Amino acid sequence: MGVAVSKSLSFVLLCTLSSAFAFASAGEVKALERLAMTTDMLICIGEEMAGEPLSGMLLLNDTVSVDLTINVAYTYQFIIWTDSAFNYVDFWLTNPQGETSGGDISDHTTLIIIPDSAETGVWQLEIELLEGAYSDTAYYAAAIFRTSRML
Repeated sequence: MGVAVSKSLSFVLLCTLSSAFAFASAGEVKALERLAMTTDMLICIGEEMAGEPLSGMLLLNDTVSVDLTINVAYTYQFIIWTDSAFNYVDFWLTNPQGETSGGDISDHTTLIIIPDSAETGVWQLEIELLEGAYSDTAYYAAAIFRTSRML
């Protein structure tokens, strides 16, 4: 009897974890779909996306920091979407000297930087979930576009 209960409990736990992972990937897919609405149009008009889109999960009142290598030969545009229009997320950029530039509280944003010679190096794209639409988590997707500039 104990073995049958143990197997049943294991099966229920496995089903619960499987559905949790399916739900998690659905939120990330939704964020990527919302991002694609913007990026597809920019790519069609000839803008250059640097690399593949980034995506991940945000936890309530926790900051996600993504390292970005910035070159002064380019102007950068960061486009970020979350999985729901009802998320309140704080987005900002921090330069190599630790100074914050840009910033927006919304479910999506666009941040632009034109780095000078002192700002070459690693920047951080920082994202903090202030309030989630349905829970204490949310998903984000970000794309980085760059344009050559004349120095």
